[in-house]
Amino acid sequence: MTSLAQTEMPTSYANLRPSLAKRLQYFVKVWGLKSVTTLGFAIVRFLKPPRPEIRPSLLKAYPCRPRLVNRIFIPRSHEPKELLPLYIDLHASGHVLLDAQFDDEYCATFANKFKVLVVSIEYAKAPLNKFPGPTNDVVAIAQAILEDESLPIDKSRVVLGGFSAGGNLSLSAAQMKPLQDKIRGVASFYPVADFSLSSAAKQESRPYRNPKDLDDLKDWGPIWNWAYIPPGHDLRDPLLSVRYAQPDTLPKWIYMVGAEYDMLADEARQTISDLACLDESKRDDSKYGFEKDTYKWTLVRDVRHGFTHDLMDNPAPDVVAMNKQRMEAMLEDFGKWLFKGPYAA
Repeated sequence: MTSLAQTEMPTSYANLRPSLAKRLQYFVKVWGLKSVTTLGFAIVRFLKPPRPEIRPSLLKAYPCRPRLVNRIFIPRSHEPKELLPLYIDLHASGHVLLDAQFDDEYCATFANKFKVLVVSIEYAKAPLNKFPGPTNDVVAIAQAILEDESLPIDKSRVVLGGFSAGGNLSLSAAQMKPLQDKIRGVASFYPVADFSLSSAAKQESRPYRNPKDLDDLKDWGPIWNWAYIPPGHDLRDPLLSVRYAQPDTLPKWIYMVGAEYDMLADEARQTISDLACLDESKRDDSKYGFEKDTYKWTLVRDVRHGFTHDLMDNPAPDVVAMNKQRMEAMLEDFGKWLFKGPYAA
């Protein structure tokens, strides 16, 4: 599978190749960070194994992607032969880092709280797997999951969702024809939605609490872009920059969440406002949230990118407590939306 057919584009929307010096610098930073995070998480997981209650029910790889192991969470209250709504989860990564295990606590909590079958998909990362590789991984594995007769799936109630890069991939994969009539809804949490905007423009779009308040993503944005996007590619390809996707290529139900102190928040808000055909006059009034027809937007106050997983470096105890409170409130709201929307009987 490949990207949607691309038309001629202004030069300014083509992904420019950095200078050789920049490419060498980005190479060292990306592979250095990948090595550190892989080793670091391996050590942490060895010294402090995950609690039994958040471990997946089973691990499974499919022939379409035999090296990618997916994590399946069956709710404890599941009855034999009972079919369940399916939620397919895509973890955060910058398209470069981490793995599906990173979302275990969220997936286990979600499965048991709402009695939903949750499958956390693994996808191969950049820079070895550049766009549209991760999108194609998600599409292929999602198809395999839906065809897996060993899983108790109610195929009329399927939602695809993810965090950050995973939120981007959920909106990307849902546009692909093999999934268009199989996915009923998409949930996208603080996604990157527009690669055609510069990091500087994104930083200017968010509020700052004080002069020392810096954005966690500001220095890494160009590096992730180099690792993930092929040189010369159209930065407004709707499979890449989901801001430019048309409503008729996406599922009917869309739930999107942004973080107030996140440079990606405004592009996410503009994305769902466009999909919902929200009048320009109403966009400022709906900054912190709106629900129109099958579209819902929430801007979570006082939090930064990655608040659901405490992705900030060494967050203070009061920040961790606030993030947990905001996460729990978001989860409650998301569950209500699911069962009155894409999971409604």
